[in-house]
Amino acid sequence: MDGRILTALLTIVLPAILIGVTIEYFSSNPLAILGLFVVIIGGTFWLLSYTDSF
Repeated sequence: MDGRILTALLTIVLPAILIGVTIEYFSSNPLAILGLFVVIIGGTFWLLSYTDSF
């Protein structure tokens, strides 16, 4: 496994779980949801910054 499956899981499954948990437990605080989106976007750019070498 070269990390592609892990990266796909991190970019699809983890944000969905985090959004669900944030909405469930912190729905009264809209800043928590906005902060989560900032973290997700930052993590996406971080994952995209990796170079793929064969």
